[in-house]
Amino acid sequence: MTGTVKLYDDAPYEKEFTAVVLDVKEDEDGCVLVILDRTLFFPEEGGQSSDTGILSGFEVLHASIKEGVITHRVRCALSDIGTGDEVTGHIDWEHRFSNMQNHTGEHILSGLLHDMFHSENKGFHLSDNIVTLDTSKELDGNMLVMLESRANEVIYKDIPVECRYYAPEELKGKEYRSKIELKEDIRLVTIPGVDVCACCAPHVSRTGEIGIIKILRAIRYKGGMRLTILAGRRAYEHLSHLQDITDELSHVLSESTDKLKDAVERLLRENGEYRLRIKNEAGRRLEEAAYAIPADSHDAVIFTEAVDNTVQRNAVNMLVRDHKGICAVFASDDAGGYNFILSHPGQDARIISGLLKEKLSARGGGSGEMVQGNVKASREDILRVLNITLA
Repeated sequence: MTGTVKLYDDAPYEKEFTAVVLDVKEDEDGCVLVILDRTLFFPEEGGQSSDTGILSGFEVLHASIKEGVITHRVRCALSDIGTGDEVTGHIDWEHRFSNMQNHTGEHILSGLLHDMFHSENKGFHLSDNIVTLDTSKELDGNMLVMLESRANEVIYKDIPVECRYYAPEELKGKEYRSKIELKEDIRLVTIPGVDVCACCAPHVSRTGEIGIIKILRAIRYKGGMRLTILAGRRAYEHLSHLQDITDELSHVLSESTDKLKDAVERLLRENGEYRLRIKNEAGRRLEEAAYAIPADSHDAVIFTEAVDNTVQRNAVNMLVRDHKGICAVFASDDAGGYNFILSHPGQDARIISGLLKEKLSARGGGSGEMVQGNVKASREDILRVLNITLA
């Protein structure tokens, strides 16, 4: 079977086409795999998700390519489309144009990375949810700011984007980016003064159509960086969402947006001070409860409200100094269950924990010296299992 004519190569802005069905077969999920003599549907290739849309009234879920033949996965019955039928296809234009904006944006960033920092594009992924670009070198914060600024300057200049095939003899002496060695006619995407790259995907015709490029985050990855980027409509929608969040925070905190950082830092500081006061107060109450247990008591078990784990552990250590039996602090209440920390001086605390697990389905673990966990049971049931009577 000869390869499918790729209409999207020369007509990336077309939304509708007609074609003849060359082959159909049912796949394992009950959909139909359709091969056409020509198509506008860009298949999943080069790190980019495929086009979707409609073929003769039926949903096209995915398009793939193998040895030049493009297969369309269509949600329909085998009897709905037959070999030799003339069909009409409609691509999902919003999805296509969004991919065009983001893919061309990636070319701009990759070209600038090469020119500004001698860093190469080592990987690219453009899905419906995320766009990532992997670089060969690490970039610091200032470099990323410079990169994003230069990329948007390229957009403002509205530079034409040329996409066409070159015969091997035309490429002699021509520099271009490519991750693999190509021997057949090569399709180059050229953004004058910015980037020349071998690429199979549809692109916008001018950089101004991208609108905006935004680098959302950057993490170290395999000796370089993984940049999460957005361009065009996706970037606009993301920034609009962030603006809505900022406006809501400004309203809730009664602060202007330019002072939100200071307001949040003040809240964090006040919250930290409040938590410290609560922690100190809980520690004081547990200390009083520990001292209130008669010194001649063999076991020492305290039930208290929810407390910080460190406070709870410190209280158990205090009990261990004065008592030789089960020393434990159960924190929270009967309704929500208890978090516990316990010890049994001179004995293996895990035996007591195992008893709680066996009788009350407690969960937890630790060492022979001290264990911690949680148990959904009443105070009375816990004391009964431990065989302890509190005054």
